[in-house]
Amino acid sequence: MTTNQELAATPSNSARVIGLIVGDVAIFALFVIIGRRSHAEGVNAMDVVNVAAPFVIGWGIAAPLLKLYTPAISDHTKTALQRTALAWCLAAPIGLTLRSVLWKHDFKPGFAITTFIFNMILLLAWRGWSAYRTGKQSR
Repeated sequence: MTTNQELAATPSNSARVIGLIVGDVAIFALFVIIGRRSHAEGVNAMDVVNVAAPFVIGWGIAAPLLKLYTPAISDHTKTALQRTALAWCLAAPIGLTLRSVLWKHDFKPGFAITTFIFNMILLLAWRGWSAYRTGKQSR
């Protein structure tokens, strides 16, 4: 049973969800920044938004569908990691398709593989840390 003190020490559900969304978007931005820097390309806000947008949209479809913003999932490390991996397996093809069709970029297998692997690593690290931290606070 949760006490009033424990409830007061945890962020409200809406603040928690906003924090997760901001963190998720930051992960996609970080991936773009790392990628552009590794190719010796300049980094500006519009480039980051342009490259990240289709993947943020894909994630925006997959993550809620798999309930990644609910406490039952996001507050438990093992469950959060499993659902994050599954959500990215759904979101990545959506993002790659949007990038090709709406953003008019050629499909490049190397980019697709790199995007899938590195975003998976970044998302798992972020969501795992977030769930672990939240789980520790609720004990």
